[in-house]
Amino acid sequence: MKIQGLSENDTLPDFSVATGITFFIIIFSLLISSLAAVLHLPSPDTLLMSMWGIFASSIMTLLLLWFILTRYRTYVIQLLKHPFEYFLKGLYYYLLFLPILFVVTTFSFYIFKTINFTPEPQEIILLYLRTDSFYLMFIIFFLSCIVAPFSEELIFRGMIYAGLKQRFSIPLSMILSSLIFALLHNEIFVMAGLFAFGIFLSYLFEKHKNLWLSISVHFFNNFFTTVIVLMFKYLKISGT
Repeated sequence: MKIQGLSENDTLPDFSVATGITFFIIIFSLLISSLAAVLHLPSPDTLLMSMWGIFASSIMTLLLLWFILTRYRTYVIQLLKHPFEYFLKGLYYYLLFLPILFVVTTFSFYIFKTINFTPEPQEIILLYLRTDSFYLMFIIFFLSCIVAPFSEELIFRGMIYAGLKQRFSIPLSMILSSLIFALLHNEIFVMAGLFAFGIFLSYLFEKHKNLWLSISVHFFNNFFTTVIVLMFKYLKISGT
């Protein structure tokens, strides 16, 4: 991938960085799960355990962002140019992709129903449903709709996908990085949708050589999901 504004002396992510970040996320997640067991934290279906997961994920994200921004500062700056030009296009591309995402998710749900398997909803949805605290919901909104789109696009598209491209072809790199993206979310119910979403985001990044468009699409996906969940929650409450 040729990024305008970069010289041959600028450091770019490579295959070792892509695999290193992936293994770091896996190992960190396993350590956090082990620590939760050692500390005898409540079962995963409690609000406290969910908040522990958010705290651990935030620490991991901060460490990764510190590493990326320290080592690849020039590269990241080039990827984040013209935010308003690309961000405003995100809604259009999200609406364009939405029917595909709907079909993939519906088909996935049908398969689960066929084999009599009922997976849990996404953790972020359960968090919204479990709390009525405005401050806590604001924190969840900020992390899921602001922090997550920026950090995940920088990590999965800007680093992992770009690094895999140094070893593999563009199509294979899209598939591998999207598979990593889907698996590391650890959400079985939406794994197929996340994989398709990852492919689309990788395509946008590859085509435009800028992260803001994929960040924007990611933002609108999380934002509209949040709106739908909150509407469901409070309409249900008002009807009881």
